[in-house]
Amino acid sequence: METQEGVSKQSIRERIWDYMESHDIADFPRPVHHRIPNFKGAAQAAGHLPHLQAFHVARTIKVNPDAPQRNARFLVLEWRKHAPAL
Repeated sequence: METQEGVSKQSIRERIWDYMESHDIADFPRPVHHRIPNFKGAAQAAGHLPHLQAFHVARTIKVNPDAPQRNARFLVLEWRKHAPAL
């Protein structure tokens, strides 16, 4: 999918992957290219979910099975939100 400026989703992904690797914010598994990358601070980021109004009012929350969303999955279950099957 190309935008009007000729920037594609793939080119943006590649820039982000390169940035994560070069700034050492990527976490295991590495390299991060061609995947949803795990990153340092993913658990802390998930910890902000219970502070969001949208999290409280949502009854169903989709969380991907990728490593950076592990803590988000735990919170969804802990708060007894419905997590649809993938």
